[in-house]
Amino acid sequence: MAETLPSLEEASRWVGYRLDGLENQTIGRVAGLLVDAKEGEPRWVIVRLGPLAGSTGIPFEHVAEGAGRLWAAYERDPVKEAPRFNPDEALSAGQERELCALWGIREGQGRAAELADRDDHEVTAVPAAD
Repeated sequence: MAETLPSLEEASRWVGYRLDGLENQTIGRVAGLLVDAKEGEPRWVIVRLGPLAGSTGIPFEHVAEGAGRLWAAYERDPVKEAPRFNPDEALSAGQERELCALWGIREGQGRAAELADRDDHEVTAVPAAD
């Protein structure tokens, strides 16, 4: 049986949680969520990598909650190499495609498929309302 993703309301509790990766390495803390600009469904978990390191996005469906913690199946170093952006800013289709490529979401699959016909400069993901 496939696991269902948490609702936006459930995932909103994640803000401030520590996000751990492989080998229990701490990746950072959840700074917020980005949702699809049209449908309002969660698409990205925004992770603050450190006080000076900035923030990046990890696919919403690649994060799981368990034992009062959050987990992502990534090592810390590749996440720290991901593109940075402000957790309070919207993302364009081009920025999202860059994140999709980084996290192995191929053209025609998942979020990359949703963005296929969108202009690179079109705003496609916005911060979730508090």
